[in-house]
Parts: sequence; C-alpha cells; structure tokens
Amino acid sequence: MLAAPPAGAGQPVTYSPRTVSGVRLHVIEADLNDRRVVVTPAVAARGIGRAEQFSDFMRRLRPTAAINGTFFGKRNLRPVADIVIEGKVVNFGGIGTAAAFKRTGVDFIRVPKSRQVDWSEHRAALGGGPLLVWEGFAKPLPGGEGFGDPHVFARAAPRTAIAITLNNHLLLVTTARGTSLGKLAAALRGMGAVYAFNLDGGASAGMWYAGQMIVRPKRPLTNVLCVYVKPEPVCSDRLRPPQGLDWRSGHVARPNVSFAAADLRVRVKLPRKWAGQQTVSVTADKALPEGWLVTVRLDGGPVGVAGALPAEVPVDLASLNGPKHFIRIGVLDKDGKTVGRVERFFKPGTPGHQCW
Repeated sequence: MLAAPPAGAGQPVTYSPRTVSGVRLHVIEADLNDRRVVVTPAVAARGIGRAEQFSDFMRRLRPTAAINGTFFGKRNLRPVADIVIEGKVVNFGGIGTAAAFKRTGVDFIRVPKSRQVDWSEHRAALGGGPLLVWEGFAKPLPGGEGFGDPHVFARAAPRTAIAITLNNHLLLVTTARGTSLGKLAAALRGMGAVYAFNLDGGASAGMWYAGQMIVRPKRPLTNVLCVYVKPEPVCSDRLRPPQGLDWRSGHVARPNVSFAAADLRVRVKLPRKWAGQQTVSVTADKALPEGWLVTVRLDGGPVGVAGALPAEVPVDLASLNGPKHFIRIGVLDKDGKTVGRVERFFKPGTPGHQCW
C-alpha cells in the first residue's frame, strides 16, 4: 500500500480513509449528479479469459479512480458475473446482484440465476455479490445467490464493495484489513448506502485514485470498475434516485417497435408495464439531422421532447383514468413536419407488450 493522495475536496470524485462502525475503509466517493462523471467496467486488454496487472489497466485506461471488479475463475480467468460495457454484454454470468448505469439513474438489480436478461437499456453494468444492503437494510446473505467459493464467506477477509446512497453518491470501498460480510454491510449502511454488494476481494482487492495506487492487488485481474470525470457533461438528464429491481422472479424485456422517418430507422423501447413512472427509450441507426426532434405524446398531449439520440423520455402513467389510452412517438423535421411516427393503444396496469 502506498501513501494516499489528497482527497480532492470540492471535486466530484474524492478519496478518503474512514473508520465506520469499527471497520477501517478506503473510500472513493463519486457524485453521479455531476454529469461529467462516467462509471464503466473494463476487461483485460486481450479480452475475456485473460488477465492483466492492475497497474497496466490504469496506464491503459487512465481513469480518475478505479477498483477491482467481480470474481473470476483462477483456472479459466473468466468473470463469474454479468459485465456490460457501452451497452454490450461482454460477459454472461447469471449470478448475484449488478450495479447498472443508464442516462436517467442507477439500478441495483438482483439477476435471475443462470439466465440471460435484457441489458439493452443500460449503458454499463457490473455484477457481484453477495448482497450487503438492500433498500437501506443490512442484508449480508451467505448463500442462495450462486456463490460457492468458501473464501467469499470467510469470517475475516480483505473486501471490496460497491454501494449507492439515496442522493446518488457512488461508494467504492476496500477494507484496510480482514472484515466479515456482516461488518462490511453495517459500515456501508452507516455511510448512507441504500444498496450495496460485495465484489472480488482477498488477493484481488485493489484501488486507484488520482494517479496513485491506494491498494495494490497481489494478483493480475480480469476486470476492473473505472470512474472518469469528463471535461464536459455527457448528458443533460437529471438523475432520479437509485432504485432496486428484483428480476429473479421474472425479467421481462421491454417491448420494441420501430418505424421509418425519412432515411432514419427509429427504434423505440416501450415501458415494461403501463403504470407508474416509466420511460420511453428512443434510438436510431444514425444521428438526427440538425433541428429535428423526437416527440412523445400521451393521449395527444406532449410529455417529452428530445433533440439528440439515444434518448430516455420519462412518462407519467400513474394518474391515467379510463379504460384505454394511446402513446405516440414521432419525428419532426426542422420545419415541424412529422416525417415518421408510431402509435400504440394500451390499457393501464397491463404489461408493456399488451398494446395494439
């Protein structure tokens, strides 16, 4: 372990050593409300099934901060959990819990064991476990998530964890000494975590901040989690509070519709359910021409506009009354003329695919 750099007070990503609930921790805190902050996993330079020294990861990727990622097999070097980078699933694991990042907010998702799920609405995701905190309660679960290595459940071991607070501060944590899962869960809850889970630890535990090694792993790694601070905001969407989603009882992919707008091919992901606060996701096979807009209308009234794609447009279905409604997604040219649209009717409270 090397000397710690300054904590970087006033910056969106900071580091500090802390002692919480009797547990000594190294803590990177990233304020995701600052839209310059981007979080993404990364895998070894030669891909899945390969390993790389943590220091080599850092020289190649040049993040503001980073920690080690999820568990991996010692023989085949394959990560055990899902990894999504730039919207693409680069590794399937079907195990534990995942931190998933999208334009509108962060989801902590309990994934169904050994089953593929639809990650297309998330830009990045990294899985791990066991679960430590759920909806603000410490819940270190010693089994049932698919983890079989007894070292994971050791009474005291070096740990790495990821957590999120209600105000969208991401906490990336490594312990300064061997710690039980229960004590780590209590410490994370003490720092305000509403969702948290364990990542790889032991000889894999590693942390980097502001060009310096805070904790050096004792073995090469297959994957890491990086935090960047970009020169400009990457999007203008305001972040909603984090949410926990339990997909174990059944994960339903969002229904898709598509339509042509001049020479564009527009693809729309509708809500999973026609109820509550939802989003409509809109993408196209090429950029919108300058001055063009995507509009979303509910029962004829405008609910959202986007001037660039991809876009996540929020829709409020909670206050709808009556047996039948319609949603319309259209593309307008710079003169306000509709050049393409799609419309679907639905009944409130029904699954998203039940529309016509």
